[in-house]
Amino acid sequence: MKTLEKINLTTEFTQFCDIFNFTPEEVVQEFINKIDIAQYMCEFLDPHRWANLFAMEYMIQYTRSKGIMFEYEDFAKRWVEMMETGDDDPIGKTKELLEKWHKKVLEDRIHDIMKNDDKEENT
Repeated sequence: MKTLEKINLTTEFTQFCDIFNFTPEEVVQEFINKIDIAQYMCEFLDPHRWANLFAMEYMIQYTRSKGIMFEYEDFAKRWVEMMETGDDDPIGKTKELLEKWHKKVLEDRIHDIMKNDDKEENT
C-alpha cells in the first residue's frame, strides 16, 4: 500500500492544532493508530472508537465496489456466527477473520488485474 506523501491541511485543522499545541503529524498518527476494526466490532463502546466510527461511515458512504459490500456482508455473517459461540478471545478471532478476508480481497484484486492483462494482450 502506498504511504502518504502529501496531505493538504485545512485552515480549521491547523487552527485546532495551533490552539491546542498539537502537531498535524501526531494528530493524524493517533487517528491512524486508533483504527482497529476488530476492536471496534468487539467493543463498540470503547472510548477510543471515534476513528473507527469515521472509518466505517466512510466505508459505507464512499465504497465504489458493490462486490466488496457483498463480501462485507459475508464477513459480517461469519463474524456473528463466531460471536454467538462465545469465544474466549473475540478480538483475536475477529482479527484472524479480518486477515482471511483481507487476503482474499487482495488475491481477488490480483486475479482481476491478471485477467484484464490477458484481455489486453489478446486485443
